[in-house]
Parts: sequence; C-alpha cells; structure tokens
Amino acid sequence: MVVNEGQVAQAVRRDSPWWRDPGWAVTDRDMREADASQIGYYPSSLNDIRLGGLYMLYGPRRVGKTVLVKRSIQSLLDQGVNPLQIIRVTVDGWQANRLGTMYEYVVRVLTSSVGDERRYWFIDEVTACRGQWWSTLKNLRDNTRFSEDCVVLTGSSNRHLDEAIKAFAGRRGPIADPDRCLLPMDFGEFCHSLSVDVPPVEGLRADELMSDRARDTWMALAPHTDDLVAAWQMYLEVGGYPKAVGDWRRANQIEVPTWQALWDVVRGDAITSGMNETVLGAVISGIEVRLSSLTSVSGFAEEIGVARETLIKRIDDLVSAFLVWKSPRADKNGHADLRKQEKLYFLDPLVAKLPQLVLGRDSADIARLNEQQLGVSLLQWNERVRPGSVRSGDWITHYRSDKTEVDFTGICADARIRMTPIEGKYVSDSWRQEALRIRNSAIGSGILATRDILEITMGDPVWAVPASFLAFALSFYRTSPR
Repeated sequence: MVVNEGQVAQAVRRDSPWWRDPGWAVTDRDMREADASQIGYYPSSLNDIRLGGLYMLYGPRRVGKTVLVKRSIQSLLDQGVNPLQIIRVTVDGWQANRLGTMYEYVVRVLTSSVGDERRYWFIDEVTACRGQWWSTLKNLRDNTRFSEDCVVLTGSSNRHLDEAIKAFAGRRGPIADPDRCLLPMDFGEFCHSLSVDVPPVEGLRADELMSDRARDTWMALAPHTDDLVAAWQMYLEVGGYPKAVGDWRRANQIEVPTWQALWDVVRGDAITSGMNETVLGAVISGIEVRLSSLTSVSGFAEEIGVARETLIKRIDDLVSAFLVWKSPRADKNGHADLRKQEKLYFLDPLVAKLPQLVLGRDSADIARLNEQQLGVSLLQWNERVRPGSVRSGDWITHYRSDKTEVDFTGICADARIRMTPIEGKYVSDSWRQEALRIRNSAIGSGILATRDILEITMGDPVWAVPASFLAFALSFYRTSPR
C-alpha cells in the first residue's frame, strides 16, 4: 500500500522506465510477450488521444489494457514527446487521496525540469483504488493544470463508474468519445490473429442483417463457409483473450498458466468482495450450466446454499468485473422488462470453460457457447457504435412468450431502433423446423443462426445464416477511423 511520497516516487519511477532508458520497450516483459505471440493484435482504442482529454479505458483484467497503454506511450515517444512528459503508474490498492500526492510530487519534483509543459498521464487500475478516487481526480481537474493534460484512466471494474463519469461531467476536454472499452477479441480480430484466409467485408449494422446489402455480404462469404465455420469452432474453444489466442497459434492449446491466471483474476475479485472459493466455484459452474436458459435466482441460490441477496451481489460483482453479462427479457420490439427473469452469459468462452479446467466439471456445451458468442458479438458491435454501452443499458435482450422464445431481440444503442432478431441454433440440417420459433412468434421475422446453412430469399420472413457470418460481418462495422 502506497502511504508516503517516497513510495509514490518509487512506484512512478518503476512504471515509467522511459525516463531513464530510451530502449525500455525492448526489455519490457509485457511488450516482449505481446510481440512474441505473433498474433498481430493492435487495438486502436487509444490511437487518437489528445492533450486536454480525460479518457476512461475499461474492460476485464488480462485483456491487454496494459500492453495497449504501453504501446500508446511508445507511439508518443516516437512522435518526439519528451519522456518526462509521459507518466504511468499502477495504483491498484492505493488510498484515493494518494492520487493527489502523486500529482503534486510528480509535477513538483520528479518532472520539474519540463516546467509547465503539458503532460500525458496513464493511471492504471484506478477503479481498484480505495475510496472515492473520482473525487480526488475531479478536484485536480478543477484546481490544477491537470485539466490541460491528457489523462488516461484504466480500470477492470464497472463499480462506481457511473459516479466517476458524473463527477467528470464538463471536465473531460474537447473530445467526442472519452469512454473506451477493451473487450476480448471479436471474431474478426480473432480470424486476423490466426491468419484465417477470409477476405474482409464491408461491415453490417445490427439492424440491417436481412437487407439487400446483407444479402450481398452473405453471398460474398458463401465461398468461404468452411474456413469461417472452422474458425468459429476455434473461437468457441479459445475465446478472445490475447494470451489464449497466442497459445493456440503457437501450440494448438491453451496453456495451463494462461487459464490459471484468468482463474486467479476471478478468484481474486471474488475474495475481495467477500466470496469464498467454494461458493465462487458453485456460482461459476451454475452460470455455465444455465447458459441460454432463464435464471431463477431463488432456485440458483438454494442450489448452492446461499441467500438470494448474497447470490445477486456475487453475480453483480462478476458483471462489474466484465466477466458476466445479463440479457433481460423484452417485448417484441426489444425493450427490456427488468421485472422478468434474465439470462446470464459469460463475456468469453475461456471464462465459461473455467469450471471444466479448474474444477473438473463437464465441458461447456458448444451450442450454448455459440449462442453466448452471438450475443457477445452484438455487445461488441454496440460498444463500437456507442462507446460506454457495454457497461450501461440493456441493449441485448431476449423475447419469450407462452409458445416460443427468440434469443436476441435487442436495440441498437446508437439509433435506438430494433436489431434484426436472431435465434441461435447450431444446426446443419432441419433448419426450417427451428425457424418456426421466429415465424410463429409476435416478432414474425429474423435470422436463424446456423452452423453452416445459408438460405436467404428476399421476402422470406426467416433467413438461415451461419453464426460465423453474422459475427464476422458485425466485427467489420466501424463508425470512426479508430
């Protein structure tokens, strides 16, 4: 725990090695491991940061935020920014008021030689500070030259982000999209990282998956069906954590240290929030077997032997850590009804496999993982068109009536219009029988996401499109140069 100026100075010097070594990136462990993976993964979330802006970069641990920050720092150095104008420090576990001590000491002592030059601050894991860290930073933006600097805050928890963003209102500088989220790789990034031989396509919006343009896209992808289906199968096995993808590229398996590190993250977050490891295992396993199904919290809590309120808090902790997401029930137009039972999904297949890898449980069902990752593809798409949507709002929903259910009937976070409804059925035949779920519902039309069947006829209320096609086209949709 950092408690005085000497320890603050030690932490900042440790985390800002470019102050003393121009070749720091060559020996930096994170940078070397990322380069050695040979997956060619370069997220663009921080490509356009500028002086005066206050940015929030959030997402799960182990997803590559630290590497992204370090690459952004190296880019600034390559552009000729004075090394002493760039400060990085990891503040996990700090008392919030130490952030003020850090700012004052860095400016007054550690980087005093650059005087009033504007600085770039990269403050890692700020959401793990103890206390109201946002109040300290708000005070700095209000009363010091910190308001003129570029500030990048990273965090691995959604908890208190609403308070932080409210506190920062009017203090984030002349930038249009200060919230940035880094999630596990989407399917397009996964294909690129494993050199899957499929040409890029013009990305599709989530509300135009049965349009003329979509039909042209599906027909263009048809010759690559085998490659995309095989890649999707790998994606459901490996997921999008960069280290896992690097393992798979190198050895066709996820190595033990990779999934063990992810389990340590899950376990550490749980223990911090008061959950013992036995209960954690039961919660994770319980969510895994309930993928694609409505979740009765009362029944779930009784099954694992905890109070209903305790389970709700533990699930919310997993949601806050960007490990689990909820799909509320909705009306036929995709609008959520939070009074009804939800579905629970993981944000990555590797998290869903932890009960198997760590606890020796049965492997996760491939059809359920297929449904999960279709939903994740929609989450990722929404995050691109409206940064911040993954942590707030109930955009991805499901529809259910007495007779039928449709997996995904959400709302586009940017235009607030209904997405093309999708029912995930990982089948290679008899798709028309499955399509009756959509046809006979109040929704009436949509896409059946199959394993490898493509049947599209303009005017037909239900199309069959491989799940891999949908995820691939959604992943190529971009709204800005980033």
